[in-house]
Amino acid sequence: MRQSAKVRWQLWYRDTFDRECPPQVDAQGQDLLDGLIELWARHLFETVRPGGGRGFSRFYLQWTPDGRAEITGDLEGARRLRKWVFGDQLHTRKGYVDAADQRLLKRVATTHRHLLEAGQTSAPILALARSAESRQAFVQALSDLTQ
Repeated sequence: MRQSAKVRWQLWYRDTFDRECPPQVDAQGQDLLDGLIELWARHLFETVRPGGGRGFSRFYLQWTPDGRAEITGDLEGARRLRKWVFGDQLHTRKGYVDAADQRLLKRVATTHRHLLEAGQTSAPILALARSAESRQAFVQALSDLTQ
């Protein structure tokens, strides 16, 4: 399955606190990498709390004809990755992607796209984030993962 071609995607938001609230489209576009960047930015900022817990927001990406991606994997790895991408930010008025370390965010999304093409999930990314000795070691491990 090759996902590098332009595909129409929708990023869906679900509120797990208010179960009466139906899922809703939060963003949409035509480049899968852009969709994955948006997914990771929202997941790290809203779903993963700075202290390591989970917030009430959940996100998933759907694209035509039948693709779907969620962020799954180690919560401690997600917490560390959130710190590397957003620092100590608790709020943003700029938007999730603009508030992020965009270079690292794009690297993570590119690796996730590669994993999707290989039929895998995001779990290896978060496992690397948990086990990496530093941000730089994590970035190198991402490069190794896609080779």
